[in-house]
Order: sequence, then structure tokens, then C-alpha cells
Amino acid sequence: MDLSSLIARLTLPPSTDSGRPAVPVPVDWDAVESWLGLGLPADYRALVSALGPLEIGGRLRLHAPCEREGGYDYGDWLWETHRECRISSRRALRREPPPFHPEPGGLLAWGDTREGVRLLWDTGASGDPDRWPVVVFDAEAARRGSDPWHECGTTLTQTLAALLTTGIRMPGGGALGPLPPTARRTAFLVGARPWRPPAPGPAPERGGSAPAH
Repeated sequence: MDLSSLIARLTLPPSTDSGRPAVPVPVDWDAVESWLGLGLPADYRALVSALGPLEIGGRLRLHAPCEREGGYDYGDWLWETHRECRISSRRALRREPPPFHPEPGGLLAWGDTREGVRLLWDTGASGDPDRWPVVVFDAEAARRGSDPWHECGTTLTQTLAALLTTGIRMPGGGALGPLPPTARRTAFLVGARPWRPPAPGPAPERGGSAPAH
């Protein structure tokens, strides 16, 4: 399933006010990639530009560079997600976890679920972002002291296609999906606006719009 087929398969409900699907939040990709110090996969940019931010199948949230006053900031979300995965992985495995962005070749988050599944790219796997494979982190497996990591070996589009058709294996057992091919604006991002990367500066100790760790 290619990206065009994936987008066509997702059924978007109309918004309550206009009868049309919610308008995607515009993204200044040049600014975002400059702040990250990385180019991002073309399928991610295209999907976010067409539909994002997005909740797929009522479970998987595809995060986009956006913000909502008092409720969400993309830079904070990256920082907090990477920190959570790092700490939980270290406790579960009793060894250092894989590196996270902005460390060279570090994992970079792009999605999650309410149940604590985090989806990330392995940016160290290839110099071409379009070939970055997806890695899954399972917080429930980490809480049980099991290895919380699973390397899917598939790109974003391939991973989403699997989630809609066969599901993907979870590190702690079982699977995520198959999900129904529905899509809607992520509930807590209704009213989101374009995200402006913060000016360079020292990272705060907690949260804050600092380069993701």
C-alpha cells in the first residue's frame, strides 16, 4: 500500500461546523527541520500536510508540529516522550537505552497510543530519512521488566498500512491492530495552530520547548 492508497483508505468524518473534514494545521517544514537538524521522511510530511494532526483507528495518534495554547507543544512532546522512553527502558533493562534525538543517530518520536505505546524512527539506520525504519516502545512491557523495544523494519507508510491490515507485534506480547481505517483530528488538538520552533538556547530541566532529548 503506497501513501496515496493509504490516505484514500482513511475515512474522515466531517467537522461539525462546516460539514467538511478538519483543515490540516499548516507546517513550516523548513523551520521544523532546521530546528531538528534533520530532514524528515517525505511520507510523514505529506500525510501531516494532507490530514494532520491525526488519530487513526481510534487509537494511534500521529503527532504533527503544532501547538495548542495551554495544552500542547510539539517540542515539549518530543522532549517528554524521549525522556519517558529513556527512563523506563533503563529501569526495565538495567542498561543504557538506545540514543534519542538530538544525539547523533538517535530515535525520534512521531506517534503514540493512550496505552503507552510509542512509535519512533531510527534515524541512525540510514542517511536517507525516507528509509528510516519504525521502532516501537511498549511502556506496559517496561513496567513488567521485559524488553520494551521492537524493531518493525518498516517505514512510516508501511507501518501504518500494517496497522490497518494485519496489526504489528508488540514487545510485551500481543499486537496493535488491525485498526479500523478511520481518521479524525486528535481530540486534544482541536483548535491547534502552527508551531513556531523556539530560538536556540539552553535546554530547561523539565518540559519547555527545547531541542528534543
